[in-house]
Amino acid sequence: MNRVVITGMGIYSCIGKNLQEVKQSLYNGKSGIIFDEKRVSFGYRSCLTGMLDKPDLKKYLSRRQRISLGEEGSFAYLATIEALKNAKMTQEFIDEKEIGIIYGNDSTAKSTIESADIIREKKDTTLIGSGAIFRGMNSTITMNLSTIFRLKGINFTVSAACASGSHAIGLAYQFIKNGLQDYIICGGAQEVNELSMGTFDGLGVFSVDSKDPSKASKPFDKSRDGLVPSGGGSTIILESYQSA
Repeated sequence: MNRVVITGMGIYSCIGKNLQEVKQSLYNGKSGIIFDEKRVSFGYRSCLTGMLDKPDLKKYLSRRQRISLGEEGSFAYLATIEALKNAKMTQEFIDEKEIGIIYGNDSTAKSTIESADIIREKKDTTLIGSGAIFRGMNSTITMNLSTIFRLKGINFTVSAACASGSHAIGLAYQFIKNGLQDYIICGGAQEVNELSMGTFDGLGVFSVDSKDPSKASKPFDKSRDGLVPSGGGSTIILESYQSA
């Protein structure tokens, strides 16, 4: 049995776009929750959400690569860039090794709904664009990142609601522990748009206390009245101890 170690981490979230920003936000008790006006017009009961800036990937990726990445994919990509840098894994190193990816993703609602809307309006499937299929599949993250980074190892997506990322990390650990892989990129990502959370809002599970969004849904708060959705991406690099 191999010993498994973490050699890199990366994150893109509503409280920070990298590890250092998230660390400072946690130390300072900063919240990333806002009141989203889009959700008001969309008919949501709860308009609270953790909100992230839309990543600008033009300096990183070609147009062809960008149109294949949905919201959750762009979050995962930036988190993975940081994690690989943290692990000191260059593209040259990646090209020489068999590195796998196991990633958690549970939703591609925005990409799927937007494609359906175009077909419904135009009555022409060719107008949804060549990138739509790669954004709409639930395996969008592993599919895109394995191509971008030219990965040659194990490659699959875990979809298990809020536990998707945790399961992905656990499976990566098992693969390395049992000697099936030496290096695996793993983690989880979630889209944050209003199209992805309507079903949960319909169940009445979200907080409707919008007086101070930054204080909504605090753990162990006696006045807590529900959840607040958010999104983002987080990546860790797992390696066998012998390879690290």
